[in-house]
Amino acid sequence: MVARVLVINEYKLDVGQISSKLEDFYCSTLLAKSLEDSLRIISSQFIDVVFLSLPKNFSEKSSKLFFDFFSILRQLCGIIPIVGITESNEQEIPPIELEDIICINIDRFNLLKRVKLLVKMKNLFDDNLLSDMYLEERNAQKIVTIFHNNVDFLHKSIFENTEVVVLRTWPMIDNVSDSDLFIININHTHAHECCANLRLRKINRHKPIVFTFDKFSEEKIKQTIELDMGFTDIIDSASNPLITKCRLNSLIKYKKLYDAFSKKLKKSLYLSAIDSTTEVYNRSFFEDYLKNKDHNFSNSAVIMLDVDKFKLINDKYGHSFADSVLKHVSNMIKRYIRSSDIVARYGGDEFIILMHDITRSIAENVVHRIQKKISDFAYQNVRCSVSVGVCYIERIEKTSIYEAISIADKFMYIAKQSGGNSVKVCA
Repeated sequence: MVARVLVINEYKLDVGQISSKLEDFYCSTLLAKSLEDSLRIISSQFIDVVFLSLPKNFSEKSSKLFFDFFSILRQLCGIIPIVGITESNEQEIPPIELEDIICINIDRFNLLKRVKLLVKMKNLFDDNLLSDMYLEERNAQKIVTIFHNNVDFLHKSIFENTEVVVLRTWPMIDNVSDSDLFIININHTHAHECCANLRLRKINRHKPIVFTFDKFSEEKIKQTIELDMGFTDIIDSASNPLITKCRLNSLIKYKKLYDAFSKKLKKSLYLSAIDSTTEVYNRSFFEDYLKNKDHNFSNSAVIMLDVDKFKLINDKYGHSFADSVLKHVSNMIKRYIRSSDIVARYGGDEFIILMHDITRSIAENVVHRIQKKISDFAYQNVRCSVSVGVCYIERIEKTSIYEAISIADKFMYIAKQSGGNSVKVCA
């Protein structure tokens, strides 16, 4: 694991052990001896994880300073995970939003496992893209525990904004598709089967799945790690519940960020492929589609369609109305073609339709129907018509897709030159 780690040691704990262990993992460790230094470093350098020493005692004045600083640190870090460092396991932990809490004497294996997980989750995202999104994802969440007789290992404060569903039998997961995180008791006979079943469902592909273990589970833990059936983390059920809360909330936070990122990406891809006026594919997407070597265009029809006298409509009624006419035409096209067919806006008032796996006669019937329906329907008391050219590809060896587009375009021009409102088919 290669990562850049910032250790903020305002409270002068002996963090040398942690720094040494991190460097054994090829981490680059930076040390900030004051809160001001840490803010300067985070603002100017790339950081993967922040370790923050926690105060042993709080006075009224020191606690206000610490909470004020942490508020600034949390916003500045964005999605960078912050791990609290305590001097002992009995130390009081302040009620702040940390991704994890460790003791300075943590063993190398657990330190590596926990830091590696945080870095992996953080690296899924781009800081600049999602740093502002961090504060937007704090809505209600849902945790499902499976095979636990009680949930005492969860800190009581986690129930304030989290719905916790307790499942004690298997299988009973059909009604928990909206869960943000699953916690499975590793001691149960069907624990591994449950984990695998959850992970194999598409809806759970990126959801955190956590195993809880106790002192009787050591052999099963080793077996679980070797099998690696898709779990995210393993947590000791005897841990401080506040530490468990931090780790679970950290997993949920990154899961929600992933959801937000996916939604943003899908929207971006949609906008890059769809023409905003007509809500069909744009020419760029269509041309990229043609370049896909997996497509076989044999037994396909290429249709070029152009709105007759569109410039007159534009000049007489204005751009806004002309755009609505194009939207009307695209809607009529979509109404009569199959869901597997591709339609794109090819130019200003020109559309292209690609029909796969279709006979010549069926393609011609569909095209004539579209042409007739458009001419028969008066859109806001304005009639429009279309000129259509059709080229049928029987075997791609004889006619390439690009040749077919060119032929369909020429026949569309013939239809337009002959008065419009007609279909011309290449024999």
